[in-house]
Amino acid sequence: MKRKTTFGRGLPFILTAPVLLIALPGLLGLQGCQTAKSAKAPSAPAGPIFFPPPPEVPRVQYLGSISSPQDLPSQRSKFADFILGPEPVSNVLVKPNNALLVGNLLYVCDTKLNTVMVYDLASGEARPLLGDGAMGKIKEPNNIARDDQGNFYVADKLRQAVLVYGPDEQFLHAWGRPGETEPVDVAIGRQALYVCNFKLHRIELWNRQSGALIKAFGERGIAPGQFYMPTHVALDADENIYVTDTGNFRVQKLSSSGKPLMQFGGNGDTLGKFALPKGLGLDGRGNLFVADSRFFNVQIFDPQGHLLLFFGGPGRDAGSLDLPSGVRVQPWPASVGWLNSRLAPGFEPESLVLVVSQEGEGLVNFFAVARVAPKTP
Repeated sequence: MKRKTTFGRGLPFILTAPVLLIALPGLLGLQGCQTAKSAKAPSAPAGPIFFPPPPEVPRVQYLGSISSPQDLPSQRSKFADFILGPEPVSNVLVKPNNALLVGNLLYVCDTKLNTVMVYDLASGEARPLLGDGAMGKIKEPNNIARDDQGNFYVADKLRQAVLVYGPDEQFLHAWGRPGETEPVDVAIGRQALYVCNFKLHRIELWNRQSGALIKAFGERGIAPGQFYMPTHVALDADENIYVTDTGNFRVQKLSSSGKPLMQFGGNGDTLGKFALPKGLGLDGRGNLFVADSRFFNVQIFDPQGHLLLFFGGPGRDAGSLDLPSGVRVQPWPASVGWLNSRLAPGFEPESLVLVVSQEGEGLVNFFAVARVAPKTP
């Protein structure tokens, strides 16, 4: 099935039906099934991989992936490897859930390593978050966010708290209500934190200075404004709220006060529907990127909820996804050489999209979204 539609400034997209669909398990959860994986990820494709594929105009380019320090730029010479032997591999991702790029530093929440791993895309170094210890010990980091002051917020489901770290990554606060909240995602508003409470099936607003509960909206149910196992939350420029209502197979849009504005998706095996929606992110145009763990792809919707394009797909080839969970959409990082060196000639990026797969060979995947139709080399 093919259907032509538009994206951004009226640029053409081609929608192609997913190749493989997998039935939804009886019990939804935040974690996918465990399978064996290689420690070495395909860090770069042999040639440009575009979505949609040629001869259509490319709108998304796959750039590479990271699963361990082996996929980072190496500062060690091949001669040193020959004389001393290869360095032992450590700090390998096991089950990541979401990621955030700050300059050259990639922050990855790993729910099996029980920490936030930090990868330096310039030096090739890797380490856990500096403040992960003592009062700041991370137990199950599901998502991470960063405010305009440079502070980091880690939604820790097992610890039942949002952990706050300063720009230097040192621990500052642990905010939560044990027994009442299971934070699985957090978005930073102008005055409040928007926290996705998996336990109570609702979105909560917490004071940014104290972590105190301001108000909450939503409850378990299927009506607009109700949720069943919400997993991710995002804000647009007007502070409207987008929620992945995973158990109801949909995405809901609400006002900052919790008034239902729109919903789209639904359980189905066609484009625009979901089998297991998870991570979501918004670009500067208000387009919404939604990961579907059971369709192995990311679907892009315009601000009115109309499907524009999907990318990814099942398989082990470069550019494919395996149980994608987290999505991060950021302005294109022009200063990160590791990414810019992988752009195809004439491809002008507007946004960077990080897609985190919980399984497979490539775990943190990098995609560039075009600003305009690429120039002919």
